[in-house]
Formats: sequence, structure tokens, C-alpha cells
Amino acid sequence: MSTAGSHKDLELKEHGSEPDLDNKETSLMKSEMESDDPEVQAKACAKRMSTIVDTALDRLKPFLEMMVESIERAERKKKNDQEIDEQELVDQVKPLLERSTTILQECYGAIKALDPDGKIANNAQNRAKNSEASAEEQHLAQGLATLAGDVTKTIERIKEFIKDMPHAKNQLGPLLDLFGEPLFQILSAVGLLLNGVLGLVAGILDGLGLGGLIRGLLNGLGLSKLLKGLGLGTWLEEKPKK
Repeated sequence: MSTAGSHKDLELKEHGSEPDLDNKETSLMKSEMESDDPEVQAKACAKRMSTIVDTALDRLKPFLEMMVESIERAERKKKNDQEIDEQELVDQVKPLLERSTTILQECYGAIKALDPDGKIANNAQNRAKNSEASAEEQHLAQGLATLAGDVTKTIERIKEFIKDMPHAKNQLGPLLDLFGEPLFQILSAVGLLLNGVLGLVAGILDGLGLGGLIRGLLNGLGLSKLLKGLGLGTWLEEKPKK
């Protein structure tokens, strides 16, 4: 299958792939999201955000896989002393990067839309700091860690390969930076609405050996200050374990 054909097939498959909830479930979730009980509200919020994040992951994975496949093909050429056409590589990766960035931006927009008046964020500040994470929050943290890990590994894989390719680096470098931005906007938005979830995400990433990679990208994007305000200051300053 050609790359162009693959892109077109993916566009058709993911069209209309936002999660659909029946009226009864939507009504119940809305009621819980508007609850004055911070615990009930937090669980409902985590459940809705998990649906949004999981859907984004499902939409994103084929594009990430295709980008990695393009890099792997170029790596094989390099290993066999074959010339790499930088423009061809750009033509393969650029549309995938742009579509992937849009998916993350849509995910961020959907999460922000959950709290248009700031009520949930205000309640999150009043929620007990030592309250135990619910199953819904743990599921959300796992999804966010997977999203952050998959996106960051893909960004770093491409950056590392094109670092000595002036044309590809010039064309793809800014797009790779743009790709990372909505990911950490998503993390920040979640942190504002649910105290403690980002701490769970950080622990999962460290357990997977991805903490150092994520911290490096955060600092590179200049978003570390924002996340420090959401309780990740100590984690952001940790040195990678040898």
C-alpha cells in the first residue's frame, strides 16, 4: 500500500471516531460532573477524561506507527550505505505529524470544554490532598502516561535520526516542537481539574524508564514552570537514575 493511500484510509477510518455516549449515560455523567460532592465530581471527571484520552490514543497510534516505519526504512537505507532522500522523508512524515498534532489539539480542547466556568478546577483545590486516587483516576493516569510516552518516544526517535540532515531538520524540527505542545497542555489541563493524577502519571513514567525523557522535553518546551505549579516541582527536578 502506498503512503498516500495509507494516509487516505486512516482519514476515512478515524472520521467520526469521537466517543458517543447514549442519552442516559450522558445525563448521569452530566449530573455527576455538576455534583457539589468533590469526590463524586472527581470520579465523573476522570471517567470522562479517560474516554477522551483513550479515544485520542486509538486515533493517534496508526499515525505514530507510520512515522516510525518511515524512520526505520530510512535507517535501513543508511545502514546499507544507500542515499537518503531528505525531501522524500519529509513528504512522508510531515502530513502524519500535522494530523497527529491536530488529534492532540482536539483532545486538549475536549478536556478544557469539561470545565467552561472553572467550577471543577475550584473544587479540585478544595479536595483533600491526601485523598486516595479512585479507580477512574488511576485509569486516567495510565492512559495519560501511555499517551505521553508514545508521543515523546516518537518525537525523540525522529529528532535523533534527522539531527545531521539539514533539510529534514529544518522542515520537521518546528513541527516536532508543535507536536509536543498540546500533549503537555493536556497534562496541565488534567492537573488543574484533578489533584494528584499528574503525580500518578509521573510515577508510571518513571516505572517505565521514561521519566528522564519526558522531563527533558518539558524543559525544552518551557512548560516546566507551569507544571511545577501543579505539584510536579520535585519530580521535574529529579535526575535520571543510573
